[in-house]
Amino acid sequence: MVAAAGILEDRTGLMAPELADPDPQRLRKVLANFPTGVAVVTGDTENGPLGMAINSFTALSLKPPMVLFCPAVTSKTWPVLRSDGQLAINILSSDQERVSRAFAGAVQHRFSGVDWTAAANGSPLLEDAIAWLECEIAAEFLAGDHTIVIAHVQRIGINKNASSPLVFFRSTYHAGMPHRE
Repeated sequence: MVAAAGILEDRTGLMAPELADPDPQRLRKVLANFPTGVAVVTGDTENGPLGMAINSFTALSLKPPMVLFCPAVTSKTWPVLRSDGQLAINILSSDQERVSRAFAGAVQHRFSGVDWTAAANGSPLLEDAIAWLECEIAAEFLAGDHTIVIAHVQRIGINKNASSPLVFFRSTYHAGMPHRE
């Protein structure tokens, strides 16, 4: 194999990618190349509404309806947010970069200037989100420096007025694909 501009040439003449050990900084840089949607997990706590931004969110099962997301083990918000077992997941629209930044920032300012209504379980449903899921926590598993949270979806909704999702790619916010019927 011959190295040329960071790429190795194998015996077939095709260029093979050069791989390296996955140290945390390099892994973060590589994973930034996978575009993700942006969501906010919210709940009604004994001290009022609370929420946190997440981008590690995915569908898990259609039957039964389940999703998963992964808060950091070091999160100070997650232990409080999970306390009653009920939550909402708000999938952000492309107009909600400010909301994402607010829910990633200082706890006392997260709901400042953000309109919301209460779900049946009391969790905040953020106005202008592109979609909402009302959930109950089904299980949690420690996995490295994060917790895998599996949530059973109880009720769902779509904002037909929101045109596209908020997407995070290479550490920058972008508007996702527009909605088409």
